Amino acid sequence: MNELIFSKYEGTGNDFILIDDRQQVFPINPQKISKLCHRQYGIGTDGLILLRPSSKGDFAMRIFNKDGSEAEMCGNGLRCLLQFLIDLGENKGKFTIETAKKIYPCEIKNEGIFVDMGTPTILEEKGSEILLDVGVPHLVTFVEDLSQFDLEARKRFSVIRVNVNYARIDPFNTIHMRTFERGVEEETFSCGSGATAVCMAAWKQFGIAGPVKVIFGSGEQLQFKILTENQNLKSIIMSGDVRHVFDGKVRL
Repeated sequence: MNELIFSKYEGTGNDFILIDDRQQVFPINPQKISKLCHRQYGIGTDGLILLRPSSKGDFAMRIFNKDGSEAEMCGNGLRCLLQFLIDLGENKGKFTIETAKKIYPCEIKNEGIFVDMGTPTILEEKGSEILLDVGVPHLVTFVEDLSQFDLEARKRFSVIRVNVNYARIDPFNTIHMRTFERGVEEETFSCGSGATAVCMAAWKQFGIAGPVKVIFGSGEQLQFKILTENQNLKSIIMSGDVRHVFDGKVRL
């Protein structure tokens, strides 16, 4: 493969290179992936996603951070992959997408793309901090002031190698948050898995349920439904905007 055909998509500001790799011929090389994602020397994105065949779901997703490392999954990336499938002509309404650890049911409606993120697993809870597994590890800390934390967050995700989220609970089931992602090594415009982790933590610590709006420091926002049954968390459904940015070719 000397020439790569790609598409670029963004989901609430989180942008990705999308590649139809159902023939499984893309050369997985961390250095090349990092260069493709570089905003000065490459296409410029937060990550790269391969659409691949699956024996367990309708399709599989492999996702790589912009530093070339492979991630387990990505909520915004998953929504972008669904729009990519639609644009490839695979519009059947409902899909199951296999990731490294889990299969995610997804649905395409007139109102947008919906992903059933399931029930995150609480790994550790200490005071105002909760460490959760949402397909990827996320540390959630609830605070009153979101204007700080930049340097602290960079130190933390570099040391403990998890995604770091700071969140503030506001009236009317609204949550403001900031996410600092490992592999990106900086704050991102939005993060679907991070927002899912924050919703789970908000339900656990504050009893928040039903429709929830999550707003990021960039102003981008995602919508969630925290579904409960008999005071137990049943599932968290995520939806938000997805946009096709452009298509192109690049020499490898």
